[in-house]
This record gives sequence, structure tokens and C-alpha cells, in this order.
Amino acid sequence: MKIFYCLLHFLCYVTFILPATCSLVDPDRCTKIFGYCRRRCFKYEKQIDVCLSPSKICCIERLFEED
Repeated sequence: MKIFYCLLHFLCYVTFILPATCSLVDPDRCTKIFGYCRRRCFKYEKQIDVCLSPSKICCIERLFEED
């Protein structure tokens, strides 16, 4: 029964929570929008999406200073 509960919890997370917080993007799509798939963004970059590559994020340069 506990396995069923854990599986249900995981499926709800993947179905509802994960898509609402971020979208997985192909590394080629990231470079098409002038971004880079990296483990960490530089200080002058911001995170826009999560790459399909393991533990990498799509970073893009900031056009203006954001607070």
C-alpha cells in the first residue's frame, strides 16, 4: 500500500507540479534562442528553462539590469 501511495505522489508531481514550475527544453532549442545549457548560470545571465541534459539549465544573457 505504501508503494502505491509513493507512486501516486510521484505521478501527481510529474503531471501537475513540475510542468507548472518549469519546462524541459531541448539543448538545440536553447541555442536557437541564444542560450546555453550549463550547470550554473553566470552572474550576468538568467535561467529561462531546464535542459533535457542531466542537471543542466538553459541560461541567457540579461538585456538590462533586473532586480
